[in-house]
Amino acid sequence: ATVDEFFTFLQCQLRMELREHTGKHLELADKEAERIWPDVEAFITPNLGATERWVPYHTVLGVHELFLVQHVHSQKAWNEKDRFKAMFIFRAHCKRDLFNKAQLPIMLDKAFWKDPAASFAPGGPMEKAILKYRKATGQPLITSCFRIIPPRVLKDDDENLVRSITNRSISLLQVADMAWGVIKDRKKTTSEKLNIISSYVQAAQGLGETWAKMLTVCIDLAYPKEMLLESQCDVGNGAAPPLKCLAPAKAYKDKQEALTALLDVVNSSKSAHARNFWKALKHQEGLIRAQFGSPLIRSQADTQERKMSAATLQVQLCEYRQYRHSIARHKYGLPDDESMRGEIEKTTRLVPENFVEFDDKRKRCAFTLPRENGKIEVEVPYKLVGNSRMVAYRAVSLCFEQVRTGSTQKEATSLRDELVNGYVGGDDVPDSSEAWQECRCQVSHMSPVVSFYAPAKDGKRFPFQTTQKAANGSMLEAERIARLCWNRIQKGASKPAALAFRDAEYSKLVGAHVKGGADAREEAADCVGLRVIVARGRLARRVLCWTGSARRPGQESVAAARAVVVGQTD
Repeated sequence: ATVDEFFTFLQCQLRMELREHTGKHLELADKEAERIWPDVEAFITPNLGATERWVPYHTVLGVHELFLVQHVHSQKAWNEKDRFKAMFIFRAHCKRDLFNKAQLPIMLDKAFWKDPAASFAPGGPMEKAILKYRKATGQPLITSCFRIIPPRVLKDDDENLVRSITNRSISLLQVADMAWGVIKDRKKTTSEKLNIISSYVQAAQGLGETWAKMLTVCIDLAYPKEMLLESQCDVGNGAAPPLKCLAPAKAYKDKQEALTALLDVVNSSKSAHARNFWKALKHQEGLIRAQFGSPLIRSQADTQERKMSAATLQVQLCEYRQYRHSIARHKYGLPDDESMRGEIEKTTRLVPENFVEFDDKRKRCAFTLPRENGKIEVEVPYKLVGNSRMVAYRAVSLCFEQVRTGSTQKEATSLRDELVNGYVGGDDVPDSSEAWQECRCQVSHMSPVVSFYAPAKDGKRFPFQTTQKAANGSMLEAERIARLCWNRIQKGASKPAALAFRDAEYSKLVGAHVKGGADAREEAADCVGLRVIVARGRLARRVLCWTGSARRPGQESVAAARAVVVGQTD
């Protein structure tokens, strides 16, 4: 990791940001930036859409920040202090639909602002509204960016999750009340304001350094003239490792001092990569200002040359760190970039999101997972699944889940072939739909299913599922049909209507051409069951045939299980 590489990464961030918000292409004069662009694009792409995890160069153009500009800071029904508090209320969960549909109707009532925290009390109107929204829609209540496990205070999972949000909202409103007085105090210096607000956030229950950084960034975006984060900023855990790598080698009293030192290096660098960055930034910001009319956005996209703020540097260090981890995993077969590990990190979580990548240049989705005796690699070209990027992603993710439990390269490749050969394709939801997160096959189930809870018109929730068996033996088809059903239910379809639609989709698969052929393969039994591959391209499924932890299946049980699976008996 070097400062020059950081500059090339930032140029790619500018290109992606312009593409996402204007549809225009940013030409880069820096050849090294062009060289790494495919890697940066592959890193960013999975974090777009419903995942809400990508942070662009201009923080104000992030998913949540842009929402605040367009739906909170421009809300004419509220006064300035109300808008300031509303910003903290949204930040308690960062779900736009939840805010607009459940919270906004209450917040538009003038009575709400007499005592906002009272509405969030247990059993209060805000808790009831959020719980009603959850039961009616089944939608997530906190952004996937948050790694928050709510403390268990209520038995019901939904009620417990809602209570955690309302409790956090009360804490944030208390911080907002104190921060408002600080931000309006003309006697305090910028540095004093920042330090005081940061201390308020970190002292609040359940918050900390990362929350202090996030909230001070929000305040800075809303009040750019205060220049809170121009030269100083709380350094979150995500920025600390790259800061340590890039800051000049010396002893610092704290991370803020190291950030200031690196900021001086970044703003004074005269390398070719630095010059190319500032040139690209000037051109890109002109195009961004032409796209947006909001004064808040335009002011953020008007950076003086060699005047990067501490806030921007801190946030982009976090993104750079994740990019370096992505390179380590997908180009070099390493679990992560060891130099970018945080103080409390030991290993990278073995989940598909951390390993599976889109490769649009080669039109495929793939992962590489290192093992002691080498590495396991699986890829699915888009063309094998009807040119669907997201279906390819799901196929590779299912393979990753198998590999994570100990499968070999051969077994993973075999599963990949079974998945794509059994996929017929058809109508599907948009790539940005939350159905891709909600409708995932439970491969650990004896007979793999895709299940979710859906809202009924009476406010209650009902279970809904599709199965691999009913979907002509295809996990990918079971997921596709589940997504379509989920989407219909979200739009108001009843359970009977969704079930009828599901059954109609199942029937379309009967007799459909399956690319895998009709070979039937059976694999050996072990002490916990019989693993077999069903004829006609159907996927591996485990048939348990024992009733005691120490008993092995008898020969008659094995034969009976084989007969059931291959369709010889009922």
